[in-house]
Amino acid sequence: MTSSPEPLTTADLVVLDASGDDTRGIVGALASRLAEQSRVTDTDAFVEAVMKREALEPTALPGGVAIPHARHGAVSTLSVAVGRLAAPAVFAEGKPAVDVVLLIAAPDEDPSAYLALLAKIAGACVRSSFRSSLRTAGSSDEAATLVSSAIGRL
Repeated sequence: MTSSPEPLTTADLVVLDASGDDTRGIVGALASRLAEQSRVTDTDAFVEAVMKREALEPTALPGGVAIPHARHGAVSTLSVAVGRLAAPAVFAEGKPAVDVVLLIAAPDEDPSAYLALLAKIAGACVRSSFRSSLRTAGSSDEAATLVSSAIGRL
């Protein structure tokens, strides 16, 4: 019998009403969740990769959502960590403040799955119903289910 692949997100990867007022702190908190679940082996290296990617083009989107992301050798499992901030934060200079952050972590060796996941998350984030549902999710389980449903199958 073969084992099922790990889900891309779980309640353990969701932080509701998170604090944070800068990009690095928010990304670091979510990356720590990934590390706690053994999905990232070197949090600092992964956070640095995300910050380098953010420096190229910030991922704060209209509608108050950011989707920081990176492929890195420290990532063992394609994953999405979800943060709903207690108060909107400026994620990037000149971009709208965000209150929802969806951090995508991808292993180096699977660029096609990474791009497919990024496309699905970006597509979900343009829908106001998805953003609203994440903002009003009553539990980490509910938020994880919303994200998993939006992603579907890769």
